[in-house]
This record gives sequence, C-alpha cells and structure tokens, in this order.
Amino acid sequence: RALATLLSQTCPDPYDASLGLWELLLNAVEHGNLGLSYEEKGRLLKERRLDQEIQSRLSDPRYAHRQVEVTFQRLGPSLVFLITDEGEGFDWTRYLDLDPERAFHAHGRGIAMARHLCFTQVTYRGRGNSVEAVLLLPPSAG
Repeated sequence: RALATLLSQTCPDPYDASLGLWELLLNAVEHGNLGLSYEEKGRLLKERRLDQEIQSRLSDPRYAHRQVEVTFQRLGPSLVFLITDEGEGFDWTRYLDLDPERAFHAHGRGIAMARHLCFTQVTYRGRGNSVEAVLLLPPSAG
C-alpha cells in the first residue's frame, strides 16, 4: 500500500492512481507470486482466513523468494507503470471489464476498476504476469 501511495504522488489525481496501483500490486502478490486462484481467494475470504493464508505462503519456500518489480517512467505526455510478478500468469481477459456473474463476489473487480476508473490504459503482457498501466497527463501537467 505504501508503494502505491508513493508512486501515486507523481499523478495529477493521486487518490485514483493509488487505488489503481494498489489493485494491480495486490493482484501481482496474491494471484501472481503467491499463486492464489480466484476460487481460493473467494473461499478464504468467506472463511475469513485470507490473511492467514497469505502469511503462510509468504514463508513457504515455494513462494518466499518471489518479488514484484515495479518500473515507472514518464514517456512524453504519459506516465507508465510496469508491474511484473514471478507467477505463472493467468487469463486476464476475463477481468478487464466488470462481469455481472461476479458482481456479488467479495473480490474480482480490481483490474476492471484500474482499467476504467484509474488509468487511461491497462495492458497485460505475455502470459499475464506483467501489466502496464498508462496515465495520459492533461496538457497543463507538462
């Protein structure tokens, strides 16, 4: 959360940027590096055991060494954030938009929120373990 807040200070609307970055970073850690599936997260949230499982996986030798890399740069009129995890990747296409079938789930909206509310563009690369979030700056921000 602290990293999302720090990076968001470079943006015209830090609150929205922080929300979007937090969602993408959380996705990279939970689903990417720690290998939690959508279904597992839903079950763990229902059982109120998500935090416990995250702590367990953070100390598990299969996951403990994994890191998330974040790069940030200004390219012309845009801010570009690249977030890459060491996970297996996933089918991100299901999560780009809000899905009515998942509307009442306790999770599963972060990527769509980042894409539609926080950034100009959100693009996944390769196998889905790398995401680029682009924010087009207003002309007065130059």
